[in-house]
Amino acid sequence: MQYVIFGLVTGSILSMATVGFSIVRQTEGFLNIAHGQFLALAAFLGLLASRDMGMPTWAAALFAATATGITAVILSVVVFEPIRHKGILVQLFTSVGVAYVVYGLLVMVFGANLQHYEVSFGSSYSIAGLQISFGEIAIIVTAAASILLLHLFLTKTPAGISIRAVATNPDLAEVRGISTRIVSYQVWFIAGFLAGLAGVMIGIIGSVGPELGWQNIILVLAATVLGGLGSTYGVIAASLLLGLAMDLSALVIPTSYRTVVAFAALIIVLLIRPSGLFSVRQRKQAA
Repeated sequence: MQYVIFGLVTGSILSMATVGFSIVRQTEGFLNIAHGQFLALAAFLGLLASRDMGMPTWAAALFAATATGITAVILSVVVFEPIRHKGILVQLFTSVGVAYVVYGLLVMVFGANLQHYEVSFGSSYSIAGLQISFGEIAIIVTAAASILLLHLFLTKTPAGISIRAVATNPDLAEVRGISTRIVSYQVWFIAGFLAGLAGVMIGIIGSVGPELGWQNIILVLAATVLGGLGSTYGVIAASLLLGLAMDLSALVIPTSYRTVVAFAALIIVLLIRPSGLFSVRQRKQAA
């Protein structure tokens, strides 16, 4: 069952991309379609840093993730903050416009051709009869460490607790003296940083092109809805399940239908549990 390893790698990367998207949705209140372009931007920046600037892969990934996080904050200040009180639909369609603008800039600067990281996955190891490379282990460990650090940040630090307060009730949080603007900047940076790490990893295991953002925002949306729009940890679990489902499906159908599998799973879940597999709202209503 070698495809289990592939599924874990895919799910790990998807969980990093999705958790930032989910946090923005919970604190800002809208679905940021431009989030997919954060992945593409970081993939190109990481490629530039590793191939043209000679950085080690890990340093290139950190550089790309940090730059993407800063870019996300700048976009939040310049574009999304002025329209915050215009309504969810205005923010949603603005994010679509931002996505197209970033996409156009990426094509203009980096070109439309697919490019590849010059990186080796290293030696392979046999675990319970399954072959896993050092690179695949590094991706899974990085994703797990990132999510663990995010959990500790959200639960053990004043800044993280402020983010949770704003996500739960922004008006009450503001009355209690929490700066929603500072929280917003922190959330956008976290979302951009995690998307940046995911984008570099997607580029490493595949290829880098301007379409990368559009291809992956679909999967991010699917994982977010599957996990439940109000559950950060739910979307992490849903991302892992979705990654396993897509790669295990290669045992019976061509790999070109991976996205179809993702949306088939989404439709089935929505028919059974419209609020998602791990919806906080549904559990509260049941209680």
